[in-house]
Amino acid sequence: MCLTTEAFALFLNIIGAEVLTAETDAVTIHATAGDVIWERVEDRWCTDAPRA
Repeated sequence: MCLTTEAFALFLNIIGAEVLTAETDAVTIHATAGDVIWERVEDRWCTDAPRA
């Protein structure tokens, strides 16, 4: 799944910074079901995490 930068920023604002670890080209969301890593791919943010 991939999101535009704008959609990803909105998603991150909704879930809150307290569950995030951010690096230059990756963001890890520490979810209750496990960590989910989002990586920048050109102008989008993508993850291989399954949809729940």
